[in-house]
Amino acid sequence: MMQSELLTLVIPTHNRARYCLAQLRFFRSCGVRHRIVVADSSDHVESEAVRAGCAGLADYVRVDRTLKQYEQFAWIVRAIDTPYVVLTPDDDIAFPHAIEAALAYLQAHDDHVAVHGYSLRFGMHGPDIDIYAVEHFIPTIGEDHPMERLYHLMRRFQPHLWAVFRTAAYASAIESAAAIDGTVFQELLFLTISILKGKVARLPMIYAMRGPEISRVHPSEFDPFQWFLKDAESFFRHYIVYRNTLVDFIRRSPDCLQIHVSHQISVEQIIDLINATFLGRTLDLGVVNYNVRWALGELEQPFKFPPPWAGWKEPMEGDLIHPSSQIANRRYVWRRAVIEAEPKQEITISAEEINRVATQLDHYRF
Repeated sequence: MMQSELLTLVIPTHNRARYCLAQLRFFRSCGVRHRIVVADSSDHVESEAVRAGCAGLADYVRVDRTLKQYEQFAWIVRAIDTPYVVLTPDDDIAFPHAIEAALAYLQAHDDHVAVHGYSLRFGMHGPDIDIYAVEHFIPTIGEDHPMERLYHLMRRFQPHLWAVFRTAAYASAIESAAAIDGTVFQELLFLTISILKGKVARLPMIYAMRGPEISRVHPSEFDPFQWFLKDAESFFRHYIVYRNTLVDFIRRSPDCLQIHVSHQISVEQIIDLINATFLGRTLDLGVVNYNVRWALGELEQPFKFPPPWAGWKEPMEGDLIHPSSQIANRRYVWRRAVIEAEPKQEITISAEEINRVATQLDHYRF
């Protein structure tokens, strides 16, 4: 199979052979001609299934299971020799047409480090795919000044970890992230350093859909608020390490130091204020009060966060039912919350895009 020398797709996987191989077969069935690397840290039985499933479809790489997630990412990317790279979660669905559009956009815009599109949420009910929410949609962060880009990233925080990247920019940011502890702040450091390095575009197309799989790690590993609820002292200790690492990067970057503010304040202070525009919004005082009452013995158990997908509901007025043309009994149920997603001036999902995604989803099979 002829492969392009522009882009490498990486699927990191851990004990999700079924989902990983569904994504891999989906890419190839949709005609993807880029190199695909499956980076596997699974247990033995799952690993054997992944290795066998990669035959003829992807390069299989065994990853040291003792490495933490961002250390694994850094290790993987060191071996990538194409100018562009994209990592895709093993339990998501990333769409080839959107990846190709992102790659073309990056090639045409030297001042951008990454490009992606809309991220949707989906659940599965038998053969049906329930597309129920638009999760990530904020527009391109394209300000010329690096610190302005940082501010706009944090004030309406939505991650771009899984975008199509310039490999050099990705590698630099992921190495910095892997050097600190705490998954939440590793992600934030990766995102903040990459946005300081260049602009990040969001194209008006469906780039990926996040599935209903429950994370195998405690939510405090990826949700800053749940980390704060679990161990506030640890949260703030790790925050300082993240903040100081980011400040050191800024001080080594002349373009970042041209900060124009009405009052003379330290770099540390402005970074704390920028971070507060995001971290402050994650704070839910109702949940805090609930957990305090639990800690004082007034309630029997701590607050339990609901799952992202509430479960299957029969289609209602305003939902779009799109029968599969290839798979018997499969329907794509586009919920009204997606079709009429707000804010409308920022989210444009055309009928053509829905048809394009539905056509590609016909290739997604377990």
